[in-house]
Amino acid sequence: MKLTMFTNFALRTLMYAAMRGETLSRSQDIADAFGISKTHLTKCIHQLGQWGYLENVRGRTGGFRLSKPASEITVGEIVRRTEDTLELVECFNAETNSCPLMQLCRLSLTFKKALSVFMAELDGITIADVVSNRDALWPLLEANTGAAARVD
Repeated sequence: MKLTMFTNFALRTLMYAAMRGETLSRSQDIADAFGISKTHLTKCIHQLGQWGYLENVRGRTGGFRLSKPASEITVGEIVRRTEDTLELVECFNAETNSCPLMQLCRLSLTFKKALSVFMAELDGITIADVVSNRDALWPLLEANTGAAARVD
């Protein structure tokens, strides 16, 4: 299973915003810090704002911040929102399934169980948990850009 670039960018954006706290972040800051596309990141930031995870502030001095506590945002909910589908194999989708073994297939059941365990693990961790070591993470972002904004 491979998560999409959009999911990756969404999680990185939320992590960065969580580390910044109330201080506004900008898409260029995150693009520079992680070495990722600002264009794709901007779409991601917009969508996270639409979903209510980010407060987007317009204008020359604008940016964004988390709109709710990082401790209330689970990694699992972000993965579910950002992934088009969590169908690991074709037979997970009744409309496109062409496998005649579907009714009795233990492999399919094993994949479903594995996905359930995977998502349960992601549901048990929040963005706050992921950045709980921000004092160690932040210097790595600064070193990557040489000019990342300071954490308050």
